[in-house]
Amino acid sequence: MIFKLSEKVGLAPGTPVYTGNRKVREPKIRVISYDDKELSIADDVTTEDLMETVESVKKQITWLHVEPISDQEKIAQIGTQFELHSLVIEDILSVSHRPKVEEFDDYIFVLMKAATYKRSTLRFSQVSLVLQEKYLFSFADGTDDRFEILVKRLQKSGSRIRRSDSEYLLFALLDFIIDGYFKILEDIGDEIEDLENEILNNPTKESIEHVHNLKRTLMELKKNVWPMREVINTLMRSEEIDPKYQIFYRDVYDHVINIMDIIEGYRDTAASFLDIYLSTLSNRMNEIMKTLSIISTIFIPLGFMTGYFGMNFTAMSDAVLKTNDNYMYANLTMIAIPIALLIYFKIRKWF
Repeated sequence: MIFKLSEKVGLAPGTPVYTGNRKVREPKIRVISYDDKELSIADDVTTEDLMETVESVKKQITWLHVEPISDQEKIAQIGTQFELHSLVIEDILSVSHRPKVEEFDDYIFVLMKAATYKRSTLRFSQVSLVLQEKYLFSFADGTDDRFEILVKRLQKSGSRIRRSDSEYLLFALLDFIIDGYFKILEDIGDEIEDLENEILNNPTKESIEHVHNLKRTLMELKKNVWPMREVINTLMRSEEIDPKYQIFYRDVYDHVINIMDIIEGYRDTAASFLDIYLSTLSNRMNEIMKTLSIISTIFIPLGFMTGYFGMNFTAMSDAVLKTNDNYMYANLTMIAIPIALLIYFKIRKWF
């Protein structure tokens, strides 16, 4: 089932409507509570038991991860339990939303795009983050591993993430999402190298289709990465973020700028592939024409000889064509002429 954005026309602002194209599935809620000494992980927490679970670890940093978000009623229920604004709940469920950040009285709302690239297909997954003093909520439309790498980091006693506040956990999530784009760009870089070799050595119509798909992929990447620069820039200057963590957000900002530079470089390279393709085809056509010209040049004197001695004059018939030696000389001449021309062409380096 594919949701059409036109279906939201006329609905009241803040109406929770999931805009994805997946079947409704029960959200899996994971509650991770920790400090520098203790860590507890509760998986598959129900919406009914969520508040009780959170209240039991109130003094610790708590990370609530909800995935998937296709059940709009359950997501709205969770948002209401934690007093999230109705417009925030609407944005969480609107999976085609542009990355952004908004500051409220007691929390910061961040909307990001995680990406995967498999079999030349780019897919984005919306990740919504809500930062409070002791809490971090993450709502994901669908990730590959539910941030298991960060969970493993949390399981290491004495790690920086265990000794830090929720602002650092937010940074860790943003850094993980942004760094995922470097892996995508590495795969695209390998794809560009293969495509360049293909266009230079054996260009086909499929090569041009591949170029257009690659340009479309890079355009989608830029469209989703560009707003993230504004998001990180806003967080860097936010008074809600402890100054001691701002250096980490600056690092993420540098990563976003680096990603944008790489994307622009790849776009320029992909744009030049069309010129390379046309140039390669032109060179191939020139080689074909050169070969045909050499063949034609070789047969011009042979055609002249056969045409000349094919004339039906009596004098020619009696004096030339009836002599056996002349027949042998004619054959030798027609063999010698192509050989002489080929040697001449080779000396002149025409082939």
